[in-house]
Amino acid sequence: MFFCIRRKGMMIITAAIATILLILGIVYYFVSAHIAAEAALERYQIPLLPHVRNMYSMKRVREAPEKITSTVFMLRGDFSSDFYDLFALQKRATRYCDNDTKADGCDVKLPRNYRWGTLSSKLVDALELMCKEPTKTDFYVKIDDDLIMSESKFDDALRVMAATDCQVAGGIARDYGFYWPLGQIYIFKRAILEKICARFPVTISLPGSEDISFGKLINSTDRGMFCNLHGPDNHWHRQYRDDHLRIKYYKQQNH
Repeated sequence: MFFCIRRKGMMIITAAIATILLILGIVYYFVSAHIAAEAALERYQIPLLPHVRNMYSMKRVREAPEKITSTVFMLRGDFSSDFYDLFALQKRATRYCDNDTKADGCDVKLPRNYRWGTLSSKLVDALELMCKEPTKTDFYVKIDDDLIMSESKFDDALRVMAATDCQVAGGIARDYGFYWPLGQIYIFKRAILEKICARFPVTISLPGSEDISFGKLINSTDRGMFCNLHGPDNHWHRQYRDDHLRIKYYKQQNH
């Protein structure tokens, strides 16, 4: 009987140790994942093609006009965070939403509903509405809901771009046979919108990504048209940090 009690006691101790080890393993996994995510965010850089010019070092070929007009737009989804409008630049944006959106803060309801894999259609529908606007602005700016950029940096970027021959500015990539801008922010001039407008109705097949689709609509291999916005010197995607302030912003997604 003593042997049985002792055996049961050892089994209880063994089970307790196993449970503790399991809990420690789970804690270690989540702490390690958090540390890895932190490290990835700290290393975040907009990938810049070395042969695409930095807009801020480009030759100024004209004086920037005293008054510059711009259309800032955002493809708003129900998966967007409720806190996107904490940032000043987002408040300047026209928010394009799905037709059946339940989200607050929608400026324009598009004619259809979209999934993550059909955002190219959402971009095309938004651009088509911009093409129908009787008055065009000097610049068009697509931003993500988790972009962090001050209004002064934004206005300065427009003034610099207006004085150069750059037509599309952003984090520029070229891995689909044409140049295309990364989605956190890209700026394009009225001439680019007019070029896209001339293609409507769009009959070519587009990839699911709205940003790659934007590049395909332009379909240009002329690197002189493009320039890099040199982030994170002037804008940040999901986080900002300096000696006085630290902001982190995570987009809520439904995929």
